[in-house]
Amino acid sequence: MQIKSGVEQAICILVMLATQHHGDAVTSDTISDRLDVSPSFLKKIMRMLVVQKLITSTSGKNGGFQLAKDADDIRLLDVFEAIEGTKPFLKTTDLVHQIFSDQRAVAVGETIMTQAFTNAERRYREELSHYSLGVLLRETFQVEDLQQFDWNAYRRA
Repeated sequence: MQIKSGVEQAICILVMLATQHHGDAVTSDTISDRLDVSPSFLKKIMRMLVVQKLITSTSGKNGGFQLAKDADDIRLLDVFEAIEGTKPFLKTTDLVHQIFSDQRAVAVGETIMTQAFTNAERRYREELSHYSLGVLLRETFQVEDLQQFDWNAYRRA
């Protein structure tokens, strides 16, 4: 399984919003410039985050994007599911039924295989649910209170 690059970009967007000075809105142009990613692709990622209620969008002169909830309430699982979705990892097509004539044995084998993937997926999602954006940032920088930046004042050199 390969996770889409959008998950990493979504986490970076959330990090910027979580560290924005006074929680002010950050423009998509600022985020796109800072991350050096395509503005159109970035807007798709941001739209997914808005739909999942992880960020909010405000239009107008002082508009932009802000966290929709506290960084401690945003789990890595929330970010993963916002970009990757919630469908099961494994989707069988019953192809194995074409191999053997003993369909009972095939059904047993398919059940065992499906259960293995289901258990692995459950543990994967459970692990992501243990990490919040806030804890991740505080542990990364080994601080109690995050440093704040005015990302809107930043311009790439």
